[in-house]
Amino acid sequence: MPDVELRDDGALVVRSYTLAKKSDRHSYNQIAIPLNGVLDISIEGPFHRVGVGQAAIIVAGKIHRYSAEENSRFLVANMAHLPENAAASANPVVEIDKELMIFCNYADAQLKSSSDDATGVLLYSLFCKLLEAQTFASRTDPRVLRALQLIEEDLGVSHPVETLANVAHLSASQFKNLFKVYLGQSTRDYIATRRMERAKTLLRNTDYPISVVAVDVGYDDASAFTRRFRKHFGQSPKEFARNRKIPFQQHNS
Repeated sequence: MPDVELRDDGALVVRSYTLAKKSDRHSYNQIAIPLNGVLDISIEGPFHRVGVGQAAIIVAGKIHRYSAEENSRFLVANMAHLPENAAASANPVVEIDKELMIFCNYADAQLKSSSDDATGVLLYSLFCKLLEAQTFASRTDPRVLRALQLIEEDLGVSHPVETLANVAHLSASQFKNLFKVYLGQSTRDYIATRRMERAKTLLRNTDYPISVVAVDVGYDDASAFTRRFRKHFGQSPKEFARNRKIPFQQHNS
């Protein structure tokens, strides 16, 4: 990944690569996130395949070889300093959450349409904040990852184990065992947790009625949703929505 001059702490760039394998080493760190397609990368070790929903952590000074499928595109952060969670990761390929992936696609659109340096600085700053919040789970088995992607596409619908196992090309029993190995919980518990996190995000960042939020995360019964939310967060959706609002205060000039 070609060396560039960093301005201040770092920068975001959008890149595409060829099928031909290339080798590089540079004086700064990189986080490479596929926007579409996959990246095959070796960082002083075996090759790893990095797909959408994942990121490659390339530490400064490390020799890395890489190639990509045709038409693949990547958001690359050139960073003078890695956040602690990235620097401490034992794995060069990690999972990123849906919120960071959404931001990466937004940043891609902004970088393509704006030549304003201030926009680039702001995007990089926001990227760093989101990166610091990542848990950087170990790389998930690709078969389980396909099921996770299906779940994330719509948390409001039912995802029977049989359907998820079919997507993963595994038997139901094999899938359940593998899912628990990588996620540490059953599919039922995982989906319930993701639904609550999604509900919390909607209540924090939108003015949707609680009944609408409930349906969005798979609850036709608002009362059942309220009970689940309270059990998960220790307060009702109404209380959470009320507490997160900052009252508007008028100031005399």
